[in-house]
Amino acid sequence: MSIATTLPTAARKRNDSAGTPFAGACWPAWKTSLPVDSRKRLPLRTTLKVLMAAAKRASSRQESVSENLSEAKVRQLYSSGDAAHDFDHVLRVTKLGIRIARAESANEGVVRAAALLHDLPISGSGRTDHHISAAGFTADYLRASGMDEPRIESVIHCIQAHRYRDRTVQPQTLEAKCLYDADKLDSIGAIGVARAFAHAGSYGGRLWNQPVAEAPPDHAQPDGPEYTPVHEYVYKLRRILATLYTPSAREIGEQRHRFMSRYFEQLDAEMTGQL
Repeated sequence: MSIATTLPTAARKRNDSAGTPFAGACWPAWKTSLPVDSRKRLPLRTTLKVLMAAAKRASSRQESVSENLSEAKVRQLYSSGDAAHDFDHVLRVTKLGIRIARAESANEGVVRAAALLHDLPISGSGRTDHHISAAGFTADYLRASGMDEPRIESVIHCIQAHRYRDRTVQPQTLEAKCLYDADKLDSIGAIGVARAFAHAGSYGGRLWNQPVAEAPPDHAQPDGPEYTPVHEYVYKLRRILATLYTPSAREIGEQRHRFMSRYFEQLDAEMTGQL
């Protein structure tokens, strides 16, 4: 049976008029992969092999675009930020993202591209809507790099859905979940504690002003010296583990969460003179 016999009547008519065994919409994308005399009906198995080979070549080209996103070139796109939101953060998220993607059998190229570009075009300031601006900047950058639209859309969704404080866009793909998890893992554990204090220092925040048990759980935004790392821990950091999507990220997160919880217990004890 030829492919033409499986098409709707209208599609077969378009086929026959074009002299090819493919529906009109498919023909332009694949005609260069077929024999010159395409008027001859190809056996179904042969046709499928041709299409699969062409698709594999196209996929390889797109993977190459993702892999060729040089860390050195991407670094130049970022402005300097505080130590909590610098390019080192981007590199840590990229490494974690690839690790999680491999464990979860996600598309590593999409996750890597999204991780490298997720905080563009700025670092450190204007972060309320940074996921939105990063998505727009990334779309233009990847189009200029030759990435195809479906893959760009995949990367963009990852970036749009990665922000903790804006949950209006939820990760819908495995790759988006990998990026969200990688970015959030960098908010907890030892590195999370370090980043919390670095961020507090960037706006003149105090080290500590009340214990965890007394900090308001709904103090959502850093707004000056009285918003300390303890407030960030109470409002955000201790809740991160419950929001992680992938099993591999939760396994990493459990270890980091335990360390972080012990740290803030120790901090409270030292600050109140108990230790």
